[in-house]
Amino acid sequence: MKRFMIILASTLFYLECSSLPVQAQAPKKVKITIPVIAHSMTPVFLAQNKGFFADEKLEVDVTSTNGGGPDIRALIAGDVDFSFTTGDNVVLAQQEGKKLIMVMSGLNKLFINWAMHKDVAKSKGVTESMPLADKIKALKGLTVGVTNPGALTAHLAAFVIRKAGYNPQQDVNIVPIGSGPTWLAALENRKVDVALTAPPVPDTAISRGYAILLINNAKGEDPSIPEFLMENLIARPETVAKDGDTIRRMVRALTKANQWALQSTPEQMAEALKPSMTTIQPDLLLAGVQAVRPALSKDGRTSERSVQVTQDILEQAGILKKRIAYADIVTNDFLMK
Repeated sequence: MKRFMIILASTLFYLECSSLPVQAQAPKKVKITIPVIAHSMTPVFLAQNKGFFADEKLEVDVTSTNGGGPDIRALIAGDVDFSFTTGDNVVLAQQEGKKLIMVMSGLNKLFINWAMHKDVAKSKGVTESMPLADKIKALKGLTVGVTNPGALTAHLAAFVIRKAGYNPQQDVNIVPIGSGPTWLAALENRKVDVALTAPPVPDTAISRGYAILLINNAKGEDPSIPEFLMENLIARPETVAKDGDTIRRMVRALTKANQWALQSTPEQMAEALKPSMTTIQPDLLLAGVQAVRPALSKDGRTSERSVQVTQDILEQAGILKKRIAYADIVTNDFLMK
């Protein structure tokens, strides 16, 4: 009888604990990689700083990998649960037999700008107002800095160089220079002539007086790129199959972050981003906010056109061997209804 009462008490305690409201349960710990600290990470930073992750009972550990490539490799290796990064690497991973799924679009327009050292611009006769075709023709014989060899910046560099009619590493050299401070130092000290990455880094070089804006993709200077898989929440197939609840919570938090941003003033956005972008000057922080707003996805939906355009770029860059079907790398099943 005594044993029966102990078992009964234990059972009742378990049932009571399992019926506790969600608010009383411990937050779920989630690990996510991002490639850089930049305005392109706005959805993640706002979800963290405005409490949207916390509202979904998520404790999110965000790690920047100082450029694209290592971020997606950490996801493939199972070291993290998600990556918030560019979709070109999902396409290329699929090409290598490593399947990943984009479960949400955070930014759906290309948000990578190019800066050219002002001395190079002067010697080449390049100005910011020149037609795009003339500006990229001036790349011959120059060295272009990208964040990492496998990053979107490297893929875009190859695309633009080929678009100009040149061969990468023959007519135009491409070298990795990292992100943030190392990117700025490489351009300022003429280790490279031109460099590309997400704002506000190119803007910082321009504001310091040693560079000009060469290509403004944030404002759609290249009309051949109307949409792009710029920043996406990416998961492994087993997570999609077995942990839809966590994916939905992540998607809700990031979508709410974007919706809050689009309903707020640029000044409110800049203030909310400050804790995640502490080294950025206030004027550049605000300028970056104004630049990123048009790229923020309103509903998180990944379009077929963005997949097509991204693969067009990879194909023209000479990187993509075989095009990937939309349904093989995208699902919109976890979006907010």
